[in-house]
Amino acid sequence: MADRKYRYGLANTHYALWNPATSQYGELKPIPGAVALTLSTEGGDSSDFYADNGIWATFAGTNGGYSGDLELANIPDSVRVDLLGEIVDSATGVQFETTNAEPPEFALVTEMITSNDVMAFAFYSCKASRSEINANTKGESPDVDTENLPLRIGSREFTYNGSKKSFVQGHIEKSQANADKYAAFFESVVVPGGDSAESALSA
Repeated sequence: MADRKYRYGLANTHYALWNPATSQYGELKPIPGAVALTLSTEGGDSSDFYADNGIWATFAGTNGGYSGDLELANIPDSVRVDLLGEIVDSATGVQFETTNAEPPEFALVTEMITSNDVMAFAFYSCKASRSEINANTKGESPDVDTENLPLRIGSREFTYNGSKKSFVQGHIEKSQANADKYAAFFESVVVPGGDSAESALSA
């Protein structure tokens, strides 16, 4: 029987804000309490054009990135400030949600574990939107209410091999051979072509 591969783990989730003024990502910051990452592909599938009773031409589909949710034990207030544009009033200590906040763009870096390997992923152009609010009274046994952070993931342009290309995500498998490169994946956002200061371009 062939070895069946299955995914069962999510950990080491981080984000880094994109600075359009410098065309660089900021510091990678942890998002604790990641429960699940559920993403659906966006874009059209490839299609065939028929003529003379056969396939005359095949048109490639479009890669529109992903949309979905990052499920968390709870969304930390610091993440709400950075990714949702909420405001902390120093005079009252109250954190406010406003109607005109413009969520910033950021990279999402996370680690997924399967039955055969450990993989790290970086999604380069993410935007978050408001989460639903759910709460339940405590019964005989506690039921944990998680929070979903809706995500829209697009692409970002980088210079790669001398030309501009649009990249949605990158990933690396953890192994003994690339242990240093894998560790570096969680130190700063690794972009195509090398250092983000030299390779990143405004989208």
